[in-house]
Amino acid sequence: MNTVFWGYVFAIISSLFSGIYVVPRKLSKLPAITYAMVMGLGNFAIAIIGYALFTAIGFINEPLFFNKVALACVNGVIWMIASVSVLSSIDRIGLAKSNQWKSLQGPIGAALMLTFYSEYLTAKVVFILLAMGCITLAAIMFSTPEKNNAPVDKKGIAYAVIAAIFYGISALIKKTVTNEGILFAQQIYSSFFVFFSAAVIVAFKAVFKHKPSGLNTPKIAKEIILPVIGGVLFYGNSSFNVLAYSRIEGSITAMLHQLNAIWLFLLGVFVFNEIEFGKYWARLATGLALSAVGVVMLILAKV
Repeated sequence: MNTVFWGYVFAIISSLFSGIYVVPRKLSKLPAITYAMVMGLGNFAIAIIGYALFTAIGFINEPLFFNKVALACVNGVIWMIASVSVLSSIDRIGLAKSNQWKSLQGPIGAALMLTFYSEYLTAKVVFILLAMGCITLAAIMFSTPEKNNAPVDKKGIAYAVIAAIFYGISALIKKTVTNEGILFAQQIYSSFFVFFSAAVIVAFKAVFKHKPSGLNTPKIAKEIILPVIGGVLFYGNSSFNVLAYSRIEGSITAMLHQLNAIWLFLLGVFVFNEIEFGKYWARLATGLALSAVGVVMLILAKV
């Protein structure tokens, strides 16, 4: 029971990091792919430091080379696609609205876990399905009309949905490697391939399409620091995420992770003023209530 309790705690902490690691993007003008490349590099650096530190103090005892290394590398490419998609969505429709559609990664990831790992045998699947429904309805409620009656940016929503699909697949792969007892070493490989795959695309665009990377800006220091901070914050998200995966079902972790929808919603409304709260307060409050009910359903899934 203590293990399950800490699994829930780690999943909630992971959701906090998930809610804030994309915030630096609001302050950056780098192209999405370049931002993902630098963020991947920052994440790679902190993943190496974390692995070395945790090994030195005896917190982990994981081999650096393991059977599913290739899978961790593939996950890096998948995560890069998801990351570029969500960054592009944020650029178009903002943090709050983008994250509500990206939050569909929870139901997608949960469905994959339930299917591939037969988690319906160890958790009350009815409550997980109810939670999936609540989170989906919350995303719809948070999708308020644009300011000044501007048309809905369907491309921004599409980017967020694409991100949700790839994040859901990424979650399944991360859970698969975690089940082998590899929590922190896998992050070294996945983060490197986020950086490497994004760098290949940046180089291709620069050479063949003559599109600048954005790294020649006068404010280069700021533009590098922001995604690096994002990469470090994502390490917190990923680390607590795998700690949760190692203690409770992946389907429950995937759905609890979607608490980041609430944190980003609050930032988007009250910090970045992306949604007119006074005008749509009833609809937004309903969305928050649905998110809270979804969390209760997840708790009941293991009670």
